[in-house]
Amino acid sequence: MRIIKMLVLSLICLTLCFGCGKKGDEKPAKAQEEEVKEEAKDAADGAAEPDSRTHNAIIAEAMEKTSKLASFETVTEGSLKLGGKTIKGEFFMTSRIQVVQGEDRQNLEMSMETEINPGKVVSKAYYKDGWYYTDDGKRKDKQKKLPEEVLGIITDITNMVIDASDKIENISVKENGADKIYSYELPSYVAEDYIAKLMTEMGAEDTLLEDASADVENLKLTSTVNAKGILVRQEISIAGNLKKAIVSVPVKAQITAEFAETDKKEILDQ
Repeated sequence: MRIIKMLVLSLICLTLCFGCGKKGDEKPAKAQEEEVKEEAKDAADGAAEPDSRTHNAIIAEAMEKTSKLASFETVTEGSLKLGGKTIKGEFFMTSRIQVVQGEDRQNLEMSMETEINPGKVVSKAYYKDGWYYTDDGKRKDKQKKLPEEVLGIITDITNMVIDASDKIENISVKENGADKIYSYELPSYVAEDYIAKLMTEMGAEDTLLEDASADVENLKLTSTVNAKGILVRQEISIAGNLKKAIVSVPVKAQITAEFAETDKKEILDQ
């Protein structure tokens, strides 16, 4: 059950974060291949259209604005389907998060509850006064953490998209009342780099995920931005394979996150 839980948590982070990709000097082979393709496309088609670059900036700025709200909440729902012969099944997740950080972003408070099914596995997290509390139903833990560390857990995926905004491709936009809905894709290596990073951060070396890798076939996203330029909805669709040694398990995930600004001044003690 732990391997499934870690996969779902990785995908939750991938949904919520604002940017991804490795920041070292060396890039994976897939990244190099993608860059070569982009350079060839630019040479053939000329510079990118101004509107395309504007859309990229709007998406990144909307995600950043959401992370800086004085008070907000988000509800995330996701499904994960494993299609292997021996490792298979479908799993569902619902996560509810509340954040209060004030206008100066110096007094962060956060509460999070996640339920994974089947099995109705519930885990909780709470942050206040510099202490991060977790409870997975079997074990409780308490750690000292900085506000930016905790906020990074919540906004990790939006950070991924922000950092990789210049790599957004196949973008289209439509209007729904005052909202604008942006549909786009990111190169597969962006997600692969990010999932590898998450596995390391989450202690994959202590689980069946040790030495496992993700081979992402496609990563499609939809971001809904309101009239204030704030992200209010994020959808992510991922398809690929989880690989370890000679085993390869097809994986499909669909995740939707709804963001809402609130006027709460504090989060009630848990």
